[in-house]
Amino acid sequence: MPSPPLLEVRDLRVRFDLPAGPVEAVAGMSFDVAAGETVAVVGESGSGKSVASLAVLGLLGAGRIAGGSVGWRGEDLVGASAERMRALRGAEIAMVFQNPMSSLDPLFTVGDQIGEALRAHGPVSRAQARARAVDLLRDVGIPDPHRRVRAYPHELSGGQQQRVVIAIALACSPALLIADEPTTALDVTVEAQVLRLMRDLQRDRGTALLFITHDMGVVAEMADRVVVMYAGKVVEQGPVEEVLRTPRNPYTRALLDSIPTRAVPRDRPMPAIAGAVPHPTEMPPGCRFHPRCPSATDRCGADEPALVELGPGRASRCWLHVEPVAARAAEVSGVR
Repeated sequence: MPSPPLLEVRDLRVRFDLPAGPVEAVAGMSFDVAAGETVAVVGESGSGKSVASLAVLGLLGAGRIAGGSVGWRGEDLVGASAERMRALRGAEIAMVFQNPMSSLDPLFTVGDQIGEALRAHGPVSRAQARARAVDLLRDVGIPDPHRRVRAYPHELSGGQQQRVVIAIALACSPALLIADEPTTALDVTVEAQVLRLMRDLQRDRGTALLFITHDMGVVAEMADRVVVMYAGKVVEQGPVEEVLRTPRNPYTRALLDSIPTRAVPRDRPMPAIAGAVPHPTEMPPGCRFHPRCPSATDRCGADEPALVELGPGRASRCWLHVEPVAARAAEVSGVR
């Protein structure tokens, strides 16, 4: 019998109360993450990916969870006390943020910052924390860790800073690591190194990984399952090989078509999705993607489709797929 998921998010709704009125940045998101599994959440900027990940850790700032649940090993974290969330962050669920320069404190050495994460969750002396920091820097591939443990963030390259952030996140051996676009500011060579590092550490430690990205190429390289988001809603999800091989939602297909390939002649414009993700205060009626969708019909602009199961672990939110699936189900059951 399979073990229950570590993380179970159900119908998550995140609201921000703005002067113009409340807006939902995440509107009914559901997904699971099992032990040792990598789940990627993908979508353009403004889709709600980072907000959803921050909601898991209770780091929404001006936002608030307006509905749904965030289950962690059977415990609902929605409404949990500040003390409980502080004890959870770092020890059981840790996060790697987008920009290491804004995540690291320029006034403290990287060794002190790793040690702070260790001392926050247990009785660890400064000497023990320093020795553990050296080990962690070695684990994440920082050369000469005994010297680098005394370095300040500005003395390290961008790739090394990101490795330090990963070391801090892994300091207390969390069961789940949330990585929020951890390679955004890195060049492609360093990006490949950091992704390889995260895969190796995950394999060696058995850590579950929730990977937030806008890059479908990274999804193909890193994930077991993928959740595709658009304008605050899940539009498709399923095993990564199935979703990438046979995307069932026009938005997923558009993301894949936007990946540059060698087959595209150099004299042609780079493939891209026309338009932009709508602002949360200006959501269109019907399907939220229909103003940019080449397959949209009149119904798409009038009625919002539901997220419909297409098979084991597979779902899509699109009228083009809802009706055929419903027809097949009716045919099998003998109901017309």
